[in-house]
Amino acid sequence: MKNKINYFMNNIEEYVSILLFSSLIILCFLQILFRFVFNFSLSWTEELSRYVFIALVYISASLAVIRGAHVRVEVIDNYIKGANKRILDTVIDLSFAIFMIYIGYYGIEITIETLDVEQTTPALGWSSGWVYAVVPFSFYLISLRLIQRAYLRLTNKLDESNISVGCD
Repeated sequence: MKNKINYFMNNIEEYVSILLFSSLIILCFLQILFRFVFNFSLSWTEELSRYVFIALVYISASLAVIRGAHVRVEVIDNYIKGANKRILDTVIDLSFAIFMIYIGYYGIEITIETLDVEQTTPALGWSSGWVYAVVPFSFYLISLRLIQRAYLRLTNKLDESNISVGCD
């Protein structure tokens, strides 16, 4: 049971990304269907698909971090090998995590300010603050995954040849 929970938690971003991408396809299909077949436009599908796409991008960024597929310059990696490379990668991941925490903090401030003004989205009428909350949430999730990668790398549990983290 514990292994199933660990497996699910290690792959939560993948499941959420699949769900968001499937929702995006369905929402866009509904928009096309209603606009061009029924000559009736659904305003809420356009707005919701925009928010789903934004959430998909941020959650998928966390998935890229888990798999070690985030964008980085690999010039130095060609020259540094072994333990020094492991230390450098750990320092890079922890620096990146600190930056994500810093940006997430300001994302929380923007979210709170937006919640205070009670600004709502045009078609759905949702509080804009909750829509903006995806940014700090995902940045903190990314920083958590970066710290996880650094820990697994330092304890020699991270398989660098495999693209997923896996905490077995």
